[in-house]
Amino acid sequence: MTFDIHEEKFYLEKDRISVFIGKEGETKKTISKHFNSEIDVDSKTGEVLVESENAVDGFVLSQVIQAINFGHNPEKTLVLEDENMVFDIIDVKPMVKDHLRLKTVMGRIIGKEGSTRKAIEEITKCNIAVKDHYVSIIGAFENVGLVHEALDMLIKGGSHKSMYGYLERNKVNSNGF
Repeated sequence: MTFDIHEEKFYLEKDRISVFIGKEGETKKTISKHFNSEIDVDSKTGEVLVESENAVDGFVLSQVIQAINFGHNPEKTLVLEDENMVFDIIDVKPMVKDHLRLKTVMGRIIGKEGSTRKAIEEITKCNIAVKDHYVSIIGAFENVGLVHEALDMLIKGGSHKSMYGYLERNKVNSNGF
């Protein structure tokens, strides 16, 4: 029996290279073993070469790498192996008409000391990372949809109180983080 080797190339942001590799290469080794793949990382350029025998593992691994690149904790990205979990990215910039308001909107999404982001995570059982003008989400499909709605409310100027109320009324009980 022969296997087709799937090869893909990715690039990590400079600030995410060491996170992906981990202390003494442990994170990279764990991810490689978890997805039965060979992973080579150029620590100077951030180039990641992945070889995997299974196309599904290769696809999920690409999602894991992208999630880590957008600021997620590598350990938390491994839940993407569950077919009920999804990774999604929201670019907030085109949703804000006045780009001078973008910093304010991103601040509303994060909250004081991350309080809004953490509250949304707790209610929806999703993992949320904010980087530049992007919000990335890992969670069950239905709950990721709730996060989209909640962020849309905040971006359009809705109150935090009404957003929290919406989440509480519509939350889906599921396993998450």
